[in-house]
Amino acid sequence: MANRDSGEDTKSRLIRAATRVFAEHGSQKATISEIARLANISESAIYEYFQGKEDLLLAIPDVWVSQAITELEEQLFGIKGTKNLLRKFLWWYLRYIEKEPLIARVVFLFLKGNRGFVDTPVYTNVRIFYSRLTAIFQEGIDSSELRPDLSPYVARSIFLGAIEHMVVRWLMKDMSYSLFDNLENTFDTLVHGMEPTDRR
Repeated sequence: MANRDSGEDTKSRLIRAATRVFAEHGSQKATISEIARLANISESAIYEYFQGKEDLLLAIPDVWVSQAITELEEQLFGIKGTKNLLRKFLWWYLRYIEKEPLIARVVFLFLKGNRGFVDTPVYTNVRIFYSRLTAIFQEGIDSSELRPDLSPYVARSIFLGAIEHMVVRWLMKDMSYSLFDNLENTFDTLVHGMEPTDRR
């Protein structure tokens, strides 16, 4: 039992170290030696847990995404109305990202364009997470709160695309301002075109 706990602690320490190194240096310049130094472990020991640098990179968002699924359901519990659900999703998701800027930097700047990411188990959880947003749009269409000709998948892409743009810009500018600046106006602009004409 002690060895297993020690192994789990070492793996977590490696992921934390890798997150910092990837966030600071990027996926190309990050090195196993720097990760090992920061985690206070030998380079050879890393290969007991991960196949290499790419494997470490792909492991970083695993717990973050799993926790996001659970927390999202708690955040949305009891909220009525599509617009309210979408507003809560947007505010909460940006806050979730803001609280873990190093992980956000790795995910949005280095993992989004990694073709291997879609083949990882964590991407299955990403799809589960995004499917909750699709369901909100579908509920809005069914309840006539949103346009009947609206595709929930297109709406989801627009919504997530706006979030990704905001987050990438924020990260590229070294988080020098709040993600919540002008967010209400951004939200209203996003949702306005999705509402029936009699609700605008």
